[in-house]
Amino acid sequence: MENNWIRIPILLVLAWILHSHLDDPGYTSIFGGINLGFHEMGHATFMWFGNRMLTTAGGTLLEIGIPVAAAIYLLVKQRDPFGAAVCVFWMGTALVGAGVYAADARAQALPLVSPFGPVDVDSHDWTVMLLKVGRLSQDQQIGAALRGSGLLAMAVALGAGAWMVWTSFSGDDREA
Repeated sequence: MENNWIRIPILLVLAWILHSHLDDPGYTSIFGGINLGFHEMGHATFMWFGNRMLTTAGGTLLEIGIPVAAAIYLLVKQRDPFGAAVCVFWMGTALVGAGVYAADARAQALPLVSPFGPVDVDSHDWTVMLLKVGRLSQDQQIGAALRGSGLLAMAVALGAGAWMVWTSFSGDDREA
């Protein structure tokens, strides 16, 4: 039960982050910088496979995959469902960010960063990927689906975390 006093402020911060994402589609939280770091690391990681499409997709794959892997580790190895819920929330922020990026594929209005050289028209991952699969005209729908999935993941994770705290305070701490 002593962990719940730490968990409550964490839930409040996550609730604020979710509220901010709902209120402002351009909002980015502290998770944004973390996600960007893993995104760029994904390009470097998948570059070794020698496939341009995989290298391009690798940014988004790792950005979303790292929080999933962390959630699985915390749940399975550490037996920490609350920590896993926080990681699912983190994954939700990555999905929201990927949605914003995907929706920008045609407009290419977002400022891009690249540790691998100059940023040009071929630097926009989602433009490259959606062109390759013939879906560039669907960038807005794909972006909205990713963003919606991320918001849903954040809401579910927040609800699960709150439920764990609630059941622990109510005396039923078998699940928390």
